[in-house]
Amino acid sequence: MKKYMMIACEIIEDEIRAIMEQHELSYPILFLPPDLHQLPQKLNEYLQDLINRIDNVDYLILPMGRCGNGTIGLKSERATLILPKCEDCVNLLLSKDSLKVERPKYSMFYTDGWLRNSSSSCHEYARTVEKYGKERADMVMNMMYAGYRYFSLLNTGTYHMENAKKKLQPLVSVLDHIEINELPAPYGLLKKMLTLDFDEENFVMIPPGTAVAEEHFA
Repeated sequence: MKKYMMIACEIIEDEIRAIMEQHELSYPILFLPPDLHQLPQKLNEYLQDLINRIDNVDYLILPMGRCGNGTIGLKSERATLILPKCEDCVNLLLSKDSLKVERPKYSMFYTDGWLRNSSSSCHEYARTVEKYGKERADMVMNMMYAGYRYFSLLNTGTYHMENAKKKLQPLVSVLDHIEINELPAPYGLLKKMLTLDFDEENFVMIPPGTAVAEEHFA
């Protein structure tokens, strides 16, 4: 009997646990520290070290996509690696039947899992106020988010939207050009990954001894 394991980012833990419960799945899942997705090189090193230490598993499922090239070069000598053919987990969450989704321009994407992350925008603003004072912090934030127009909350149905909006509101209140909007996020392809329903159009399977390459996400 084939053995499966998933390595996933903590920021999509709510959605993963909802799927696991709904489908009564029980194979092991390792959740990564939440700040790694902002540091692709560190993510790559952490993942490779983890993969090297995993034994007695036939398939390792990585619901991450390219992740800023954080998954490029990953290789297992023992297990087949399975990844979605997309840039990152935003596609997984927005997806219904395909990873080819419309990502609104000038948007930063959030779920409550992202907002709980200590390096998220709302926590970053609070730390900047504490360090520099509100006036300077507001100026810094307006410079940092000058290229954005929307903070898009991905409504996966696994958390309270109003509570998530409240976490963003202190920052939005000092960014005159930013609006909070909601996007339906049925996370269909994440469900397919967890239920082991893999197809060639949306997923790539990397055999043991072969490294993940950029062309796998083309």
